[in-house]
Amino acid sequence: MNFPPDAPLLEVKNLRVSFPGDAGAGGAVQNVSFSLARGRTLALVGESGSGKTVTAHALLRLVPAPGVIEAGRIIFRSRRVGEIDLAHLDEKSGLLFKVRGGLMSLIFQEPMTALSPVHSIGSQIDEAILLHHDVSPAAARRQTLEMLNRVGIAEAARRYTQFPHELSGGLRQRAVIAMALVCRPELLIADEPTTALDMTLQAQILGLIKTLQREIGCAVLLITHDLGVVAQMADDVAVMHRGEIVERGNVRDVLKRPQHAQTRALLAALPSRRGALVG
Repeated sequence: MNFPPDAPLLEVKNLRVSFPGDAGAGGAVQNVSFSLARGRTLALVGESGSGKTVTAHALLRLVPAPGVIEAGRIIFRSRRVGEIDLAHLDEKSGLLFKVRGGLMSLIFQEPMTALSPVHSIGSQIDEAILLHHDVSPAAARRQTLEMLNRVGIAEAARRYTQFPHELSGGLRQRAVIAMALVCRPELLIADEPTTALDMTLQAQILGLIKTLQREIGCAVLLITHDLGVVAQMADDVAVMHRGEIVERGNVRDVLKRPQHAQTRALLAALPSRRGALVG
């Protein structure tokens, strides 16, 4: 598909998501707007409960009940299927099925959330391929083994047959990354992908995501509360607080000259000095 050179891959306009309750609707995301260019990484950052994960899940229409998208547009410009407004697609739309896991993938912060405990790692990645590509089971298995190798899982043929509980936390997260990227999505959403890992594994996983992003050419929406991760991974940043974006811009500019109190509070929570992040 042909788009203007400056047209962003993803454009979110005035998105509003609420969770109606007995006392009325409670707004979780309020008039959120941002854009993400092809090949770039945008970090959506904020404290727990700021609305960043709800925003990310809304992009895939995965907001859990009773949550609803009340207003706004989610424009996704795919080179494979054209321009889509995801906010207004029918839940049973075949196009939405193509987007989820095919054109747009999600890495959950807890790999056991994304992996079935009763199916082997290999069969789950195979299924993602078979759902989105017209290939034989044998071809899907070859692609799965290749991706397991690319994400740094040694003895891929043996790991292919293992179940999630048989893998360490780091290997499970690598398997989730393999499943998210095996269909070569145009947009990867990484929701706190290293929260449960120690510092060494965190650095390895973040480096892996960056390497695979360059290979595949996808954009990345990184969801995190950690501005240290933002400095390492992102090109641009949007800071959320109480369901709204309160500051956004180039990572270096925002970290060097934060304008909003919430951004300054997140920086103050870091154990390292800000100068080390942006120097």
